[in-house]
Amino acid sequence: MNQTYLSWLAAETNTRWNNDSAIHSQAEAACAQGAIGVTTNPPLSYEALMTDTNLYGENLSRLDKNLPDDEFAFQAMCLVVKHFSGYFRDLHEKKGGFYGGVRAQVAPNLRANAQAMFDYGKRLAAVGKNILVKIPGTKAGISVLEELAALGINTNPTVIVSVSQALATAEAFERGRDRAVRAGLPAPVSTCAVVMGRLQDYFAVLNKERNLGLAMADLEWAALAVVKRSYAIYREKGFHSRIMPAAFRAPVQVEQIAGGEFWATIHPKIQAAVEEADRAGSMRRNIFADAPVDEGAVKRVAAALPEFSVACEPDGLTVDEFDAFGGVVMTLDGFHEGWKQLVSLKYT
Repeated sequence: MNQTYLSWLAAETNTRWNNDSAIHSQAEAACAQGAIGVTTNPPLSYEALMTDTNLYGENLSRLDKNLPDDEFAFQAMCLVVKHFSGYFRDLHEKKGGFYGGVRAQVAPNLRANAQAMFDYGKRLAAVGKNILVKIPGTKAGISVLEELAALGINTNPTVIVSVSQALATAEAFERGRDRAVRAGLPAPVSTCAVVMGRLQDYFAVLNKERNLGLAMADLEWAALAVVKRSYAIYREKGFHSRIMPAAFRAPVQVEQIAGGEFWATIHPKIQAAVEEADRAGSMRRNIFADAPVDEGAVKRVAAALPEFSVACEPDGLTVDEFDAFGGVVMTLDGFHEGWKQLVSLKYT
């Protein structure tokens, strides 16, 4: 028990994990427990800029406040992206692939603008070889993921709250990867961020609005079911992309991915909750990635929430329906709040 649970997960299983925070001290602490990368989405980048003023204050003050709002926000976020690209460069150069990855997201308000996302994606990729460009799993985003992969650019589909989105992004990546290889480019890599906590949050809102009385533990298992089903289909189809469980809401969700070939991203609050649960003896150090979900919990959620079946079935949504699904809208709106925070720095 000298090893923390997260250290055990990284050292003794096939599961790898990244720090879901861009605050430097938190990234360092996570790396000491086996984290091999970082996420820098808009709200996380804003938090880092406000916290690590010794790292970013001077350069942030030099940004041109005459820039358009989105361009200013992009350049502010890139200060954080560049910092971590350098921080993880040695690990990436040593081990390659997903190791040392820095996940950087295009502006959430571009969710339907394929050309703009493509252009920003290329700019993000130019920051460093270890950048994985985060593109939302919207209708426009699917085409962008293929086009970026075709250029040999590493990607990280995000805002994935359904199995059908996870499959569509993997298929798009395969098409783009094949094009890159045929063109003689290095094969890119991709991780698919199934933001199960965001899906759980959406279910929780519906649960409250409809007065359904579902237990939070049941919603935790329902969100896990989407991750596990996506993972099983990815392995069955032999996709090169890997599932990245994200937005964890409870230690049990970390326990239940243990041993799978996941590249998870875990926020420091959940890291702390996991270690507290481990000290209390409630984190089982076993392989659970292939274990079934709690059948009773999933049945209760399925009976009460038709949106769960939509999210969990491989054909639950068509590509044309991705943008309007409530979990997608709610998640992107949350990211957009972070983007507006970055914009606000222009006016301070």
